[in-house]
Amino acid sequence: MSQWALAGLPRRSVVGRWWRMLSPRWHHEPLSGAGAARAGGRWNPPGVAALYLSADHATAIAEYMQALIHPGTLAPYEVAADAILDLTDASVRAEAGIADSLLTQSWRRIRDIERGEPDSWALAREGMTSGFDGCLVPSVQNRGRNLVLWHWGATGARVSVIDPADVLTP
Repeated sequence: MSQWALAGLPRRSVVGRWWRMLSPRWHHEPLSGAGAARAGGRWNPPGVAALYLSADHATAIAEYMQALIHPGTLAPYEVAADAILDLTDASVRAEAGIADSLLTQSWRRIRDIERGEPDSWALAREGMTSGFDGCLVPSVQNRGRNLVLWHWGATGARVSVIDPADVLTP
């Protein structure tokens, strides 16, 4: 049984420029979600690849750095997605029965200390099985927005990295 009423929700289209910080380890695979799949993230359980993008570069940097300062490469992306769950819209959250507190829950504490599963992982799985390619969420690190894609490329949203000098590919 479904915890939230996602099946009847509208699919939002998202088209335009998005930003992502790439770690030195993954900068040669800018369209990979393998790094996020290793341990999971706020919006993807372990083993599920996800591409985390931000609506502006300040949010991308804030999301990447969080409490640490470490090197990274800021890259622009072009995105065209037609099946996005818009969790930035309070009316969508209300219709689905998603509590606002789910957006900011301390998912790492739940995963690492309580050894539990954050509700955001269950919501992500339900979003994937309900036909969404990803979700649009408010940033916890900054006042911006993030686009988290679960399906892209051949199976979902169209995403390309803007790399005219071809420095992000081996």
